[in-house]
Amino acid sequence: MDENLSKQALTELTKAFKALQLETSYKAKRNAAWLKKTLAWCDEHAINLGREGDSKHYYIDRDGIRKLDAKLQSLGYSSLREFQQGTSGDRLDAAKVSPNEKDAKELPTEHLVLAACSDLSMRLAYQSLFQLAESPAQIQIELDIRTLDLASYDYLVVVENRDCFSAWHQYQIPSELANALVVYRGHESHHSKACQTLKAHWFAEKGQHGQVFFGDYDPHGMGLAIDVKAPYQHVLFPDLDWLKCNHVFGHFDESKAYSKRFQHERCPENWLELLDVMYQKEIGLRQQWMFDTQLRLY
Repeated sequence: MDENLSKQALTELTKAFKALQLETSYKAKRNAAWLKKTLAWCDEHAINLGREGDSKHYYIDRDGIRKLDAKLQSLGYSSLREFQQGTSGDRLDAAKVSPNEKDAKELPTEHLVLAACSDLSMRLAYQSLFQLAESPAQIQIELDIRTLDLASYDYLVVVENRDCFSAWHQYQIPSELANALVVYRGHESHHSKACQTLKAHWFAEKGQHGQVFFGDYDPHGMGLAIDVKAPYQHVLFPDLDWLKCNHVFGHFDESKAYSKRFQHERCPENWLELLDVMYQKEIGLRQQWMFDTQLRLY
């Protein structure tokens, strides 16, 4: 059997441990997944955690939680008294209180975004540092959002797809974005936590100005721009007349239609024509097809 209890189980047991400093028993729901796995773990280690109550509840008692706590400490855990505080940070902090560093609250990429840089002096320095045969056309750099000086940038550009982010230098971007912070949104279905936090910081410091989403011209891409908690002020696409002539019918997915999710009600007014053309003609175009034309801000 796995010697490590789940993170959820340890969190709940920490609550029970603290409550049992004052109470004689702690009531938990019998059908909770964490409790079932914990009781199986206790059986494996000959620990009686408490007693069954009614059909819906199990009562953890002081003696049971103390024996469980002692067993955890023998396996390399800290006391349950200190566990929750020790795992509130990153994995290095969690390793001090748990043999499973993944119990940490923060993920390794919690505060990191991937940023694109095509500055010539930086590319030459990168080439020299890593003894490269050629200077790279673009550098991807992980930035800690807690240390960024957002006042140094005029725009924040968030790119939907990783391959297009890596090829940012190949796009014909408008001159307004010459001093932009360009980041990848992350692998999640919507935006990574770091990207969301960065957008919130930008909004707090700069208000409703300068946030740009560069994604696919299709229902999903437009949905990512419209549905986020911190709204964008711009999307980046080719000229609409160009899109009308260079679209790909297969890039329109009716299953993700914004009208079904009422996105038209939340869409900024200056994007409505983009949506209307997309849905009336059922057309779309992915970022990978936008290299050979000038992009503009909407």
